[in-house]
Amino acid sequence: MNDVFFDQNFGRLHEELGDGKCEVFKFHNHVGAIRHMFMKREIPIKINGETYYDLVTPAAYGGPVITGCSKDYKWDLVYEFTLAFEAYCKENRIVSEYVRFHPVASNASDFSLCYETDYICDTYGTNLKAFPDPVQEEFSQSCQQTIWRALEAGVEYRVTAKPDSLEGFANFYTQLVANGDADYGYFLECGKLLKEQLVVVEALYKEQVIGMSLNFRSNDVIHTHLSVTHPAFDYFSPAHIMHFGLTLWGKKNGVSLIHDGGWLVANSQTHDLSAFKKQFSKHTDFKLCTGRRIWDKEVYRILCEAMEVGNSADGFPAYRMKRKDSCAS
Repeated sequence: MNDVFFDQNFGRLHEELGDGKCEVFKFHNHVGAIRHMFMKREIPIKINGETYYDLVTPAAYGGPVITGCSKDYKWDLVYEFTLAFEAYCKENRIVSEYVRFHPVASNASDFSLCYETDYICDTYGTNLKAFPDPVQEEFSQSCQQTIWRALEAGVEYRVTAKPDSLEGFANFYTQLVANGDADYGYFLECGKLLKEQLVVVEALYKEQVIGMSLNFRSNDVIHTHLSVTHPAFDYFSPAHIMHFGLTLWGKKNGVSLIHDGGWLVANSQTHDLSAFKKQFSKHTDFKLCTGRRIWDKEVYRILCEAMEVGNSADGFPAYRMKRKDSCAS
């Protein structure tokens, strides 16, 4: 799948954030091929003087993906990939791995024999290909009414594909979001590495920007990434207008799907807005799943003992988690 979250530039972007080193493992045999991109992180505990590592998906989605294989041989390919990747992990002192599978690619189902998978939640999308008028078919009635009221009040939108830079978005975002200074460099680097895949949407009132969203386009799919609105103008529903504008622009420019991943940022806070996303997705949803794998059980056990965690730890890998009783002291 040719998607921004499988693009090595996306991984390099997260290298700049200090999330580890982006690496790609490629496997192929006579029945097919698999590509797997991940962030390799150093574990800050040495064992007998040796440094060990764990793996995690770059922020958002990813995981291994089958790039070519006959359906009849898929499980044979995944089985042999698992053996090869296990050997790779042992050779490179990789202890464990946490995967956030791609909801649209649905690659979790392909690798259920390789990882212990968990369903986390639904994600939502606006299907532009299936409907002549996706606003009418996918948006809820109350959502449509909200948009019409905002348009009648004079709110407008502007869509910019492949912007020359993300400086404007960075300025707007960091002015409104807490700890914004730490994010500024991320946006500038994102603008350099992923320019060809960026789509910025603005909501405007009397020529003043009252909301902005940053989105990734991968061929015929747009992934929403970040959205921020000016709290003084939230009564104009700028987030609704931005999604409306992106939908009309996408329909006109050959986009098949808008996938509503990420979060909405409003009033300087981030929110899990499943209810908000559902307003644009009456018929379209996907399953977000994660995967866990301990590649070296003995070293994993030693690391947990060194961190004084075990069954008392929440999350995975356990040795990176705080003990449940750590707040009681």
